[in-house]
Amino acid sequence: PSLPSPTSTTTTTTTVRARDRVIVNSSVSSSVMGSASASPRNGEGSKVHHAKRKMIEGMKQYLKMGAKRFMHTESARCMLMYDEVKTFKAIVDKCEKVCQSLRHANDAFFQQVASTLESNLPLSFEYNPETGAAEMVPPVQHTVAGGRGSGEEMRKLGEDVSLGLEGEVLRPIAAWKMHAESVKKRMGELEDRRLELDFYRRAVESLLATHDKLKLQLADNVDGTGKERVERRMHSTWEKKQSRDVKLQASLASYSACESEVYDELRSLIADAMHFKAYLNAAISVQSASFATAASCMEIPVEDKRQEMVVSARGSGGADAKKQNAAAPPHGRHDDDSDYE
Repeated sequence: PSLPSPTSTTTTTTTVRARDRVIVNSSVSSSVMGSASASPRNGEGSKVHHAKRKMIEGMKQYLKMGAKRFMHTESARCMLMYDEVKTFKAIVDKCEKVCQSLRHANDAFFQQVASTLESNLPLSFEYNPETGAAEMVPPVQHTVAGGRGSGEEMRKLGEDVSLGLEGEVLRPIAAWKMHAESVKKRMGELEDRRLELDFYRRAVESLLATHDKLKLQLADNVDGTGKERVERRMHSTWEKKQSRDVKLQASLASYSACESEVYDELRSLIADAMHFKAYLNAAISVQSASFATAASCMEIPVEDKRQEMVVSARGSGGADAKKQNAAAPPHGRHDDDSDYE
């Protein structure tokens, strides 16, 4: 800024400047000592100041303070692309949930098919008039498989289907979601840098406006100490503006670099979303292949023998007697009751 020449100052002004110089020198020395003692906490202090600047600017933008004369910074392309990603991610979450349910259902289905194939068929009994008891009819087929249908192969098939869905469908979907979460964090970083940039933009504009007002005051009929006071305020304001300009340029460079990186990550994420058709096709292919293999497993020869049943601690004698007694005709039953003796 254009300042008056030193010859226009008075003796009083020189005294005031000398006193100010002493005050400034003492304040500088105390600030140096304070900074030296607080140097171990410089990192924490910068984080606190950064959070404070972000909070102040965020509150001003939320309350729309100075909205008519200050336009906040925004990356329209990143915001619009991120909104599209969030909408698509809701669909991906549903797709992942259904595929996980399909995997669990497949595993439960093949395990149950294997267990059912190895299960014993119900036995038939008929009454023998000679012995007066119900006797088992020799079964033609002992198990559900009946000599064809391997339960062991079905269990292996269920495990293979589960691994296939996990590797070809669920893992790629999970990787895309992890990438989306990473982009979400980067969007948060971009927002922090945007608020810091706007903080310094607002500060520089405010200091420039203050300097212009002081310059107009100086142009008025201000004499003596009043003129000197305005000159000192102009000089101090200009120095603050230059300091804020440096920080503004650094914030602008940091924001621009972050915005470019986030934009590239969003483009990559959207490009990866086009592979979801392949993931769904893989799920269908795994399903169709598994059921085709299951049909062939139904023809594998196995030994048809009755499986041993686990009996209770009381033994099977009482249970067999009850079956025979229940299968006998009414006149052939023998009830242990002394009243009928």
